[in-house]
Amino acid sequence: MSNFGKPLSRRKFIAHSASLAAGSVVAANLAPIFQASAAQPAPEFRSAWEKIHDRVWLGAEYWANPLHDWQLANGRIQLSFAGPDRNVHLLTRQLGEAKGTFNTSVRIGRSGDKALAGEGSFGFRVGIMGPLREYRNSLFNGGGLNCGVTGDGGLFIGNINDSEPGAINLNNESIELRLTAEPVTDKYKLQLSALDAKTGKLLGQIERNDIQSNQLVGNIALVCNYGSQAKANAKKNENSGIGQFWFADWRVSGSKVEAHENHAFGPILFSSYTLSHGVMKMTAQMPPIGDRDSQTVRLQIRKGSNWTTLAMEKIHSQARTATFRIAKWNDKKDEPFRLAYTMQSRHGKPSESYWTGTIRRNPVDKPELTVADISCNYHTAFPNALYVANTAKLDPDILAFVGDQFYEASAGYGVTRAPLNRAINDYLRKWYCHGWTWRELMRDRPSLALPDDHDVYQGNIWGEGGEGRKTTQAAGGYDQPVEWVNVVHRSQTAHHPDPYDPRPSKRGTSNYYGAMLYGGVSFAVLADRQYKSGPEGKVPPTDSTRGDHVLDLDYDPKSADLPGLELLGAKQMQFLREWVTDWKGAEMKAVISQTIFSGMATIHGNNQQLIRIDYDANGWPQTPRNEALKIIRKAFAVHISGDQHLPAVVHYGIDEHRDGPIAFAGPAVNVGYPRWWEPQKAKWTGAKPGSGLTGDFTDTFGHPMTVLAVKNGAYQPRKTHVLETMHDKASGLGLVRFDKKARRISLECWPYLADPTKPDTQFPGWPVQFHMLENYARKPLAHLPLLKISGIKNPVVQVIEEQTGELVYALRLNESSWQPHVFNPASRYTIKVSEPETGKEKVITGIVSGEDKSASINVAV
Repeated sequence: MSNFGKPLSRRKFIAHSASLAAGSVVAANLAPIFQASAAQPAPEFRSAWEKIHDRVWLGAEYWANPLHDWQLANGRIQLSFAGPDRNVHLLTRQLGEAKGTFNTSVRIGRSGDKALAGEGSFGFRVGIMGPLREYRNSLFNGGGLNCGVTGDGGLFIGNINDSEPGAINLNNESIELRLTAEPVTDKYKLQLSALDAKTGKLLGQIERNDIQSNQLVGNIALVCNYGSQAKANAKKNENSGIGQFWFADWRVSGSKVEAHENHAFGPILFSSYTLSHGVMKMTAQMPPIGDRDSQTVRLQIRKGSNWTTLAMEKIHSQARTATFRIAKWNDKKDEPFRLAYTMQSRHGKPSESYWTGTIRRNPVDKPELTVADISCNYHTAFPNALYVANTAKLDPDILAFVGDQFYEASAGYGVTRAPLNRAINDYLRKWYCHGWTWRELMRDRPSLALPDDHDVYQGNIWGEGGEGRKTTQAAGGYDQPVEWVNVVHRSQTAHHPDPYDPRPSKRGTSNYYGAMLYGGVSFAVLADRQYKSGPEGKVPPTDSTRGDHVLDLDYDPKSADLPGLELLGAKQMQFLREWVTDWKGAEMKAVISQTIFSGMATIHGNNQQLIRIDYDANGWPQTPRNEALKIIRKAFAVHISGDQHLPAVVHYGIDEHRDGPIAFAGPAVNVGYPRWWEPQKAKWTGAKPGSGLTGDFTDTFGHPMTVLAVKNGAYQPRKTHVLETMHDKASGLGLVRFDKKARRISLECWPYLADPTKPDTQFPGWPVQFHMLENYARKPLAHLPLLKISGIKNPVVQVIEEQTGELVYALRLNESSWQPHVFNPASRYTIKVSEPETGKEKVITGIVSGEDKSASINVAV
């Protein structure tokens, strides 16, 4: 029975995730994280592939690079797609710092394309260590010592180019490859031997006595096709140096070997859940299992001393997810849960594997609700253990992953776009990196995940309502087939509350936008890319090689504000109009989407270019942007987003400064493509000499914009260590606090290396704190009589202009009296005072504004 899903306590998790050594934060995190979890005495490891059914996933003890190029077939693993530097890491064994012996062996033979016979190289890589000295970081960022066999039969330890041709031939038979290491004074002696797998006859052997001890610390892997020459030939589509091989009966032992059984990853990789309006939805993420493996996952809760199955769900054949929807969930208590999966075997009895966590109670009675604003994880510092530990210290109530959960470069090996099944598995391995990073936090609190452009393998995405791309990317549409896009949506959003419109959009592209109510805060979760119009072919031609960038500094952005362009689309706008009036269970409101509705950045990219227009920004199209903000502000909702790689708080302007909501563009987890806000260098901003980075400006699309806080990254970040580079590029951690009693909001933002529990460690200018009413700070032109409300607590007040029939705004009060303000003194108004949870409501019509602020109305509901 496997139970690697047991959660760590919060304190143990923080300690496990990052080294908390004395000294500076940088020094603490340059210390070895690799040894953070205590090693166990290591019995011999032996693979059991002969017991497992055929499938893509090799097993919980392994990580395959890349996932979709390997498969388990006929009781052994094999490279199914020939490419350079394909490898399989053993997760549950590492070479430790201590002096000792090390032995590993494996049987190897050729597989696949006969045209590749005699090509390629194979063997071991040991002592694989990344810059963060952590086993997961070493999967993609670590070098190691290569010990293997060349295509011409020669053995080598170290540089493959130093080998001599040998007599080892894999064209017809398999061999056993053995590697041993033993300490000799302050160095190690390594011996690599090749034997006939059937007879045990020695075919070749080499030794080296000069291996440094630090070369034998880290991960252990099997490798196909070593060397830069194999990579170079692959780029030329040449087969030379590339072969296909199978491996079986892998063994690892020795006193230098450390056992870390808790490093196993799977079969239940991670879970995500939400809780809203008494409905709990959870997704269990699985690996690419085989047809003869179990096809269901069970959700269980404890009743007394026993676990009881609440539901069983089938694993989706493409997304590899099992999603549960439990109505009438008891959200008044913390509920431990267990996901259960039965592991089938070719031989022997099935075994059970579990993933555990807790569904937290709905924190409606907590005076404060916190949301972590997380986006743009290039995985440069994968698995971002320090970042996750700092997030855990803040203990947010909700994790909001607002886009770019990974990038095309994440986990290495680029992207595979076709054929469909390989492309899906390529996506999944990158998505798994997200889950592997965050699973300890996702298992015991709600989380949202909003797909952005890089999540669907695009530098930018203008979704055109789900349409497929027809010409250039900037003309709009999705590059990938709809089946692939829907896998992205399913894996990232199936656990969200039910979408407002379950019917698919164009091509059958699934929808996920809708509302979530949690902890007394109502969130409008938007898809601000899926319905947006593409600029190319619609706006005036650009002077850039890119159809989405305008370089002409005198360009008039009004020329791009054209009829028929979309931002959110008609259905999503309808959702927003209904959402601003629905206050059942809500005390405050917020919008969550991928990016801010403004064009802020002035300087873009590593070449630090001043750009006049970037149509990727959601300040365009201007008219639908303004219409969306006019709705959102009616609920006094703050806007939470990411995407910009430029942490900032902006107060939107529509007709004038500060007449729209306040928005937080949270910092990137790992900044890749940099952006800067330099208003003095961009004349369109209206920056006054010496005005600095904050204050009233005009954004790139001509909108009034007030910058309340911003942090530019360094133009020349340090290159000494990956964590310092991320810190200097203004990577960081964002948090939103909702003070429900005072109706105040605090936007907080820490640099990557800061300890968020220590005072005065936030970026300069943060926290930004304000009252909820500042999300619609338009200057009132008149006031209605003071409302003195009785019969209900915390009433919802809606103000409606009778002349137009339009809602002016709606909000929930934390007091029994309030004086509404209005913007048209000549009009009459209807006021609705209600308690939506009970259905109680009082409607007063024909109210006029007046200069006498002492006038009042008694409202008995």
